[in-house]
Amino acid sequence: MLESNTIEAVSVKEYRSGEAIVREGDSNEFFYAILQGEVQIYQMEKPIRILTDKDVFGLENYYRGIPYSTTAKATKNSRIATYKSDYIEDIVYSKPGLVVMILRSVYLQLEQTTSVAESNIPYSEVINLDVREYGDGDIIIEDGTYGTEVYKLCQTEQGLEVLKKDVRVGMITKPGEYFGEMSFILNEPRSATIRSVGRSVVEVIPVQDGNLERLISENPEVANRIITTLAERLKKANLLIAK
Repeated sequence: MLESNTIEAVSVKEYRSGEAIVREGDSNEFFYAILQGEVQIYQMEKPIRILTDKDVFGLENYYRGIPYSTTAKATKNSRIATYKSDYIEDIVYSKPGLVVMILRSVYLQLEQTTSVAESNIPYSEVINLDVREYGDGDIIIEDGTYGTEVYKLCQTEQGLEVLKKDVRVGMITKPGEYFGEMSFILNEPRSATIRSVGRSVVEVIPVQDGNLERLISENPEVANRIITTLAERLKKANLLIAK
C-alpha cells in the first residue's frame, strides 16, 4: 500500500468533491497517490476513468516528458498524497513491492480506459528465461488462456502479429521489445493472441506467485521499461478515448 510514510510525500492534502487536483498543462513534476477517496480523470474535459484507493496517476506524463495531458478532480472528499515524479526512479531500484502495486494500478487504468477504444490502440506490452523458436503462423500467446509468463522478442523475420477476435490490431517488431499479458497480475485470461509471422525467437520468463516482486528486485531495469511502455500506452489510450 502506498501510504504517506512509504516514501517522503511533498504533501498529503484533503480535496473536496469537485476540487481539481491537477489540470491539463500542469508540470509533470509530481505524481499522485489516492490514500482514500475517488478521483475522476478527464481528457479534454471528457471523463475517461475513475480511480480509487491505492491508485496512482500522473506517471505517464513524467515518462513521456510532457506536461499533464489530463485533469484529475475529486468526486468525493479524498485524501491525496503528492510525490515528486523523479522518486519513481528510487522506487524502481529499491522498493519492488511498490512497483508491483504501481503496475497493478496502471494496468487497471489501461483496462478501464481501453474498454471503449481497445480495437484502435496499437499493441505494445512489457516486461524480461528460456529461449523458444517459433515458425511462421505459430501461436505464442492465445487469447482467453491464463498464464504467468512474460516475453521478450529476440529476433524475428517479419514480426509478431497481435490478434483480437482474429483481427490484427498491432505488430511487435523490435528485437528487445517486451510483451505479455496481465494475467499474472490481475488473475485474468489473456486478452489477445500473439502469432509469429515468419520465424521468430522469443525469450520466456515464468513469473509464478509472488515472483514478480523478486524479478523486479533482481532486474530493476525491467520495471523501468514496463512502466515506460505502460505510460506510453496510457497516453495513447487517453487521447483515443477523448476523441
